[in-house]
Amino acid sequence: MKRLEREKAKLLREIQGCSGMLQGSLVALYRKCGKKGCHCERGQKHGPAYCLSFKEGGVTQMVYIPVSRLKEVKRAMEAFSRYWELGVRLSRLNLEAMGLRRRRDVRKKGSTG
Repeated sequence: MKRLEREKAKLLREIQGCSGMLQGSLVALYRKCGKKGCHCERGQKHGPAYCLSFKEGGVTQMVYIPVSRLKEVKRAMEAFSRYWELGVRLSRLNLEAMGLRRRRDVRKKGSTG
């Protein structure tokens, strides 16, 4: 049981490191402006303009992301992915702690150790 508690504490510390996370998808938008004679009228659209797309209350929301903040947003989205992975691992540990799942032997095939 000590092992499980240590592993859970470690995961919870790692989860705290994901506090700057953002959930959603990054969308690149290309648009026509509608001005007569503009190059977009002939097919070369304006863009990309970036938005973070996410669902809130069952409705898709889009938030404009300036190019200057694109790397920051991508890092925050990676932090969300990491948070999700850690949450899944924590859930598996909780199953094991509740006695509902035994830990699998993760040795490689052919290993004799």
